[in-house]
Amino acid sequence: MRSRYEQALAEVEEMKRTLREHARHVAAREKELEDQRLELAGRQSRRRASPSPSAPPSSSIVDEAEKRTELDRLLAEAKKREQHATQELALAKAERERLDEREETIRKVERELAGLRDQLQQERERLGGSAPTEPEPVREPKPDSDPPPPTPLPQPPTDPDLEPAASAKRRRRSSMLADSQLKRQS
Repeated sequence: MRSRYEQALAEVEEMKRTLREHARHVAAREKELEDQRLELAGRQSRRRASPSPSAPPSSSIVDEAEKRTELDRLLAEAKKREQHATQELALAKAERERLDEREETIRKVERELAGLRDQLQQERERLGGSAPTEPEPVREPKPDSDPPPPTPLPQPPTDPDLEPAASAKRRRRSSMLADSQLKRQS
């Protein structure tokens, strides 16, 4: 039960990290789209506010028509960008809703895990507390308090261990035998 709890807790943390990262990306994209929308709205209001000349000279009629065509093309492109930005904004809002749903799911899982933790604790208490409890979180030592006592050094064994020396002697003898046998073969 404890391993299942720990695994679920790790999954929840990973989901939270993923959601935070995704929410950052969505928020950045929403801001970018809103900036584009405001920029486009500002361009259109400036264009409407600019006064047009009352009577252009006849020699510039062709130039004026080309400018209008160019302006119409630019306006069409701006409208396409605005539609695209609106669609992306709608997608970003839908994504935000999905993220909110996932966060709600995470909260439900956390509540379930808390219930399981309580059940586990009650079961431990019922069994007499013989099962190990959750480890205490590591805390930073306080500078005001005394340092912990030093760890004692391991004590040397009281009985001398003669086996390693005997085996080393045997190895040395066998290597000496091998050397003498090699000398005889040559």
